[in-house]
Amino acid sequence: MEAWRLYLPDGRVLEVEHSGGNWAALCGNARGAGASALDAMRAAAGGGPVSIAPGGSTLESWLAEHAAQLESEAG
Repeated sequence: MEAWRLYLPDGRVLEVEHSGGNWAALCGNARGAGASALDAMRAAAGGGPVSIAPGGSTLESWLAEHAAQLESEAG
């Protein structure tokens, strides 16, 4: 099992685990699971078009970028 701890742009802690091809995430009291890191992270943290920066970045794009990085690290 591999585990990561990320901090969302709003300061919430997002914990992500990968084990046996499955992904799980925990953010506060919300849990998410899925076949991809993005599915699990989105389910736990939310997502969508919520702007997180003056340049127009969204939480969804932040999650996608970090999920891709975690999947790369997990191999």
